[in-house]
Amino acid sequence: MHLRSLALAATVFLAFAPAVHAAPATRDAVIDETLARIKADYVFPDRFGAIEQNVRRHQKAGDYAGAADERAFATLLTTHLQEVSHDKHMSLQHQPNAQAMRPAAFVSSPAQRDNERRENYGLRKVEVLPGNVGYLDVIQFHDNGQLCGETIAAAMGFLANTDALIIDLRSNRGGGEAMQLLASYLLDGSIDLMELRMRGRGTEHMFTQAYVPGKRYLDKPVYVLTSNRTFSAGEAFAYALQSLKRATLVGATTRGGGNPNELVAVANDYLLSVPIGESVSPVTGKSWDGVGVPPDVAVDEKEALAVAHRQALQALREASKDEAQRTSIGKALAALDKA
Repeated sequence: MHLRSLALAATVFLAFAPAVHAAPATRDAVIDETLARIKADYVFPDRFGAIEQNVRRHQKAGDYAGAADERAFATLLTTHLQEVSHDKHMSLQHQPNAQAMRPAAFVSSPAQRDNERRENYGLRKVEVLPGNVGYLDVIQFHDNGQLCGETIAAAMGFLANTDALIIDLRSNRGGGEAMQLLASYLLDGSIDLMELRMRGRGTEHMFTQAYVPGKRYLDKPVYVLTSNRTFSAGEAFAYALQSLKRATLVGATTRGGGNPNELVAVANDYLLSVPIGESVSPVTGKSWDGVGVPPDVAVDEKEALAVAHRQALQALREASKDEAQRTSIGKALAALDKA
């Protein structure tokens, strides 16, 4: 199965009841249904008791009844769910008429498709930095690998002749299949990036693609920039490349959301996100969920690009036997020092 079906990064499985135009449910009813779904589906059932106890304590104290509006209520309940589960993919959002939506509604509408195109499928910037170092800024990994494949292939084609590559995930908010596709350009053949240990369904795997359009980016230095905003699929990409020793991570520890999730309509006007699996590296046997992915080079995220650029140039200069290239790289390093 590919990532779109599994839901790492944002949403994956969508479970909705039939369309119903019901009166707004009471907050107590929303709480009851939310807890029932977590009990039934959460990947770590042993944590449910503590989660329920915490929520019921706040409910008894009147905290939810006192919330200013439904959005504030959902935000407060999310806070209390996460402070016990420590799972950033567990949340409740107020979304009117959520129950009337069908799974097909999550196949991009023409308007959504146009917006995704206008966002360039999450690729915000591609350029060649001084010293022939490539730079790719990815703010989201698109859920549909076929839709974004041409754009990623074009970006990697543009960067194919650079000598080192920096991939900027500091603002990456997660996503889907594009994570595997981009990783496929950096690794040769079909590589197991991540194991998804699903509750009641065994283990599923995320592999790189055996074929990609254009050239792969192999045997060249790769640096990945991270921040405490890098989330979900962005973290999966960083963790996989780090564990496979294919990239050097520069920046700050990531946000720490690693579990694939399911979206469920609750009481007509809410969407509940429930983690239904655990992401585990086949290399380390560990997950970054709740702790984040630590960088190899820890620096302030604002300095990460300059630091990675400098490290790339230094590595290229040391490896080069061409005096003209070494001189050119030296000038690029001097310019960085003056900046």
